[in-house]
Amino acid sequence: MMTVVTAAAAGALAALALVSAGSGRPLRRPRETTEAAIGATVALVALVLDQLSGYEGVLAGVALVLGIAAALRYGQTMIAANRDGANRLFALLERENAAKSRFLPRTLVDRLGRGSLAEVALGDRKTESMTVLFADIRDSTSLTERLSSEQAFELIADFFARSSRVVRRHHGSVDRYLGDGYMALFPRRVEDGLDAALALQAEVAELNRENIGPRIEIGVGIHTGPVTFGTVGDARHIDTTIVSDTVNTAKRVEGLSKRLHVPVVATGEVMQSVREPARYLVSELGPQRVRGKSEPIEVFAVAGVPAPRRVRTVTGTLEAQRPA
Repeated sequence: MMTVVTAAAAGALAALALVSAGSGRPLRRPRETTEAAIGATVALVALVLDQLSGYEGVLAGVALVLGIAAALRYGQTMIAANRDGANRLFALLERENAAKSRFLPRTLVDRLGRGSLAEVALGDRKTESMTVLFADIRDSTSLTERLSSEQAFELIADFFARSSRVVRRHHGSVDRYLGDGYMALFPRRVEDGLDAALALQAEVAELNRENIGPRIEIGVGIHTGPVTFGTVGDARHIDTTIVSDTVNTAKRVEGLSKRLHVPVVATGEVMQSVREPARYLVSELGPQRVRGKSEPIEVFAVAGVPAPRRVRTVTGTLEAQRPA
């Protein structure tokens, strides 16, 4: 006769076998849970045979050992599965955070003093001095008239991708893409913005040499000064924005680059902040009136100093003097 204890043990082993067999796929650890199910099943069979055979106690001991082993294996599997689930959740959150950071300017988020995007709160704001750069493709309307929408998109997307790499190399970040142009921020020093502007011109020249599409030209305007940046929106959608006359002035200066046919234009505030003016070729453009400003602003055309020419001689390579 099967005792109450034996019946309870058989029920427990049967339940363990069934639960293990059914939870392999959900736990994503089918091998371990299958082992637990097999162990519990064998233990149950041994317990039943123990009751039917004349060797009472022998097979019961075997069933006890196998049952304990199956229970331990299943418990180990549950712990490992929970750990895997936590790791998968953490990895998912990391990917989500990385994806969200692609849609918010990292420079602003970092300078708000937040360690991650999850910590950014609506209404966070800060005021700092930054260099603001606006770049725009000239005559983009006529350009899109000559291209299909797909071709125009590919050309502008390529230009944006190259520009973003240039901006990052010079310790800045693109804050906004604006149709055929963008705004970039440089929080360290004005030289970062100037160097990026000159590198952008070189990148566009390289793009034109590759003959991917029609030749393009860009105009760049740079200004520096205090900017207030922070988060706006509501509980369902948060974005960053900048409120500053510095931004408005930089945009107007970029417009001057088109009007004056100068690739890179910087304000007097930018040039006064340059610590190594000998690195740049600077030409005065005089005071210029722009929309939204009651007084003219002093602007300058900026170009890079040509690299020293190397002259091959019979005694070696001599470095020529840079032009004065």
